[in-house]
Amino acid sequence: MLKSSVLEVVRRGGTSIVLIGTLSLAMPSYAEQPSQLTILSGSPGGSWYPIAAGISEVFGSEGVVANAETGAGVANMARISAGHAELGMTTTTVPPLATAGSVPFKAEIHNVKAIAVLFPSHQQIAVTQASGIDEIAELANQPFNCESVGNSTQAALVDVLEAVGTSEGDVDCVRGSVSFGADGIKDGNLVGFTTLSAFPNGVFTELFHSVDMKLLPVPAKVAEVMQAKNPGYSYSVIPAGTYKGVETDVPTMRSDLMLIANEDLSDEDAYWVVKTLLDRIEDVRTIHAVMRPITPEYMAGVAGIELHPGARRAFEEAGVSFAD
Repeated sequence: MLKSSVLEVVRRGGTSIVLIGTLSLAMPSYAEQPSQLTILSGSPGGSWYPIAAGISEVFGSEGVVANAETGAGVANMARISAGHAELGMTTTTVPPLATAGSVPFKAEIHNVKAIAVLFPSHQQIAVTQASGIDEIAELANQPFNCESVGNSTQAALVDVLEAVGTSEGDVDCVRGSVSFGADGIKDGNLVGFTTLSAFPNGVFTELFHSVDMKLLPVPAKVAEVMQAKNPGYSYSVIPAGTYKGVETDVPTMRSDLMLIANEDLSDEDAYWVVKTLLDRIEDVRTIHAVMRPITPEYMAGVAGIELHPGARRAFEEAGVSFAD
């Protein structure tokens, strides 16, 4: 059970922030703990932000002031590198681009470490039934919410469009959050939108109940092209019944979401973060349905980026074995 906590939502510089602090006067669980933790998450309407808020509540109930801020997967990598926050969320596709200094990064990033894997994010590309679109390549010249540049969703869209032989420049892109995209579809101004998110996504669920929608599949050959370009992708499916009208499994791309930190985060703080997540894993599993199956072994299975030494120590003490 989470201890009683106080939650305040404020606006800071146009960014939504959840401030969570404990009301309990009990001593903290561990002698060494951070004084404050800020988690950079995702855009409004996605799954990242409420999950970051849930994790912040877990930290807050242990006596740490924890902040969940909106963000974006690609931008979070750069912001963590620059020391703008203690923790950030990104996907497994982002670190390989960052370390290589590949687009959209302007320079190589080598000072960011992994803390823990949290859950799989799936590429969900949805269009209206009325649009008549059945394949991703048919998005060309169509009004579509491509998400903001610097967002993992937008980066994944660029990759899949290139893999099918077109480009984002061929799409009549508008840029906004997943909620913005849903509103545009309801108003008849857009044919579709996309997210790289856990499923079921709340905005998608609501929209699929109010508008006749469909999910576009990613063919196996397209998946091979994407994986060759970026090993952070894996091939997966969105199961039938996830959303209203989705009657068969829809093949798509998956990119696991992870917590990251600057390498300057102390070993003690990184250790505390992971130990708290592991000790409170039953509470963590209740934050979102997609997190119910997570295990310490899954959380330690980072790829394409080095695990922070403090995080590794916490996993090893929990009985997780590493190949090296």
